[in-house]
Amino acid sequence: MTDDPTLNIIDPEVEDTNEKFAVVLMGATSGQIFGLVALLVGLVGGAMSDLMAGLFNVGLGMGLFSLFEILHFLILRRWTRQVPEGALRTALAFLVPAGVMALLWSYATFAVTDWAVLGYPAGFLFVLLFHRGLSALTIAPPRSRRTTYIHTPFDRHALLIVALVGSILGVGVGMGSQGHRIIGRGPFARAFLAEKITDARSQADLLLFGIPRPYRLKNALEVARKKGVRLRILLTRAAAERYAPALAAIEAEKVPVRILPEPLPSYLRPQALIDRRIFLHGSGGWGSFDRAGGHQMRMVGNLLSIGEIRAWQKNFDALWTVSSPPSPPVALPKGS
Repeated sequence: MTDDPTLNIIDPEVEDTNEKFAVVLMGATSGQIFGLVALLVGLVGGAMSDLMAGLFNVGLGMGLFSLFEILHFLILRRWTRQVPEGALRTALAFLVPAGVMALLWSYATFAVTDWAVLGYPAGFLFVLLFHRGLSALTIAPPRSRRTTYIHTPFDRHALLIVALVGSILGVGVGMGSQGHRIIGRGPFARAFLAEKITDARSQADLLLFGIPRPYRLKNALEVARKKGVRLRILLTRAAAERYAPALAAIEAEKVPVRILPEPLPSYLRPQALIDRRIFLHGSGGWGSFDRAGGHQMRMVGNLLSIGEIRAWQKNFDALWTVSSPPSPPVALPKGS
């Protein structure tokens, strides 16, 4: 009889048990693969079109992968019933950094920050570290017919599936998203602006050459303010004078408003910055008074345009510091 354990005859009952565990483990691995696909969908979709949608898909991938990684771990421990020596220390060396990466993804996704792009590498590093940490607490499954199953999502064949399916779905998400496109002008632009203001989670900065459909803007600002969104509005002096009643109504809602200094920079057009990661630019029915400002609204919100978005946010912050509050209305003497 040979000493090679792979050639020894295995007890049929043990073989049957191993086969059943292997099939269940393969099911858990399939769930991990779905998580990796969601991660890749988030990356491709975020790069093509929508930064925020991409971050949420990355988070979905992290959640799916974590759930099935824990299930994979429990099945394998039930199967092998052994723990490697010094496993806990090794596991913590990976699981603690994995927790830090999860916090970094949360910060990049939900906090008011210019560094939303950090959520992407954080998501991928979380998956790798979390997998390595839990894997340290288990030993490899028995060798019985292991080549007929995929026991790890990082198997070569599994990664080919992830790359193929994730890329195709990511392109589809990117093409179908509204994260980088021409919105239009007139009522389309006004409705889109109001929608993005009400959808804001933390901050909305507006630079307006007019007050588009005051009731619609006022309602959107009221919804955002009740959600706790930080609002700031920069307005041209001409618009402040022309839309004085609408401006008074917005100020009555305790929304901070400042008047831009004159002369205005030649490059300046109506714009909106939502959560420091979505940029709307152009007239598009926002109330521009000159033909030069009449081009269509454009939305920029993808991963590759994060530098442009950050530059416009810094420009808005600079303009805010040099702008002044609206002048209070002059009270007329009684009897005049």
